[in-house]
Amino acid sequence: MRFFSLLALAIGASAAATGAVERRGPPPPPPPPGPKKCLKKPDVDFLVAAYKSILTNWTPDKANLIADNGFFDYSDSINTVAGLPTGFPIFPNKTAFVGYESTTPDNIPLVVVEVGPYNCEQITVIWSATFTKVPGGTPSPVRGITVLEGVFDEHKHQWEIQSIKVEFNSINYYKNTGGVCTRPAPPS
Repeated sequence: MRFFSLLALAIGASAAATGAVERRGPPPPPPPPGPKKCLKKPDVDFLVAAYKSILTNWTPDKANLIADNGFFDYSDSINTVAGLPTGFPIFPNKTAFVGYESTTPDNIPLVVVEVGPYNCEQITVIWSATFTKVPGGTPSPVRGITVLEGVFDEHKHQWEIQSIKVEFNSINYYKNTGGVCTRPAPPS
């Protein structure tokens, strides 16, 4: 009998040492997620520079500055200039935005006038651009405001633009791109 007791003790000790003893019950809960990544001043500077470079000098590699998932560009000003109904994103995703910039890049001389305020994921940018795309045309100043939303891509280890919400002086922009606007007649 003593042999069987020692044998059972030896088998139990061996199983415990090799990890063969199963734990009963539900698995432990996963560790809590880390703290949310928030924009800091260098991140804000990076995203504002990215936005400016996308609009002033588009190249295909700049698509890496735009979030792959959930990106949109909303602007009733752009919709108005394009002759489209307002109230919806002009570019509902990254593919549409990159496709447009790759075939018809804006390449306007955007000047950042003021940055801020910003919070954990949004940045306000006031900008101006004086240009004309009409041969021999007279450039008119355009002033606008953009709210950029940033998202940190853990795989790329960089901030990306998640959304662009922009409004600007659409009449001057329209004239600078070849549109014609006439003032209404004065009231009688």
